[in-house]
Amino acid sequence: MVERNEYWQTMYEELELQMKAMMSMTLELIESNDAEKQKIIENITKENDMLREAYKNSKVAEKENIKLNSEIRRLKLLEHKFNVTYAGKFTLKYLAFKSSIKKQIKN
Repeated sequence: MVERNEYWQTMYEELELQMKAMMSMTLELIESNDAEKQKIIENITKENDMLREAYKNSKVAEKENIKLNSEIRRLKLLEHKFNVTYAGKFTLKYLAFKSSIKKQIKN
């Protein structure tokens, strides 16, 4: 009976030592992972900042695009008015006549 108790006592002590070794290895892994995690967090933060800047630039470009599209639409409507109305047709013929006179004067 005493031998059994000594056997289990030594097994328990060995198991306890193995557990302590495993816990120290786990702590080392956690600490090394913290450095890696910190690097990953820094990289993600940099990427996030770059994406935010790109998003801000795209918003500015989108606003400029909307302004330019409205200006193009306004100019197309003006061109349509010149091509359709009598006053517009008369103005275009007057400008063509004026430019032809200038060409004749230069020659």
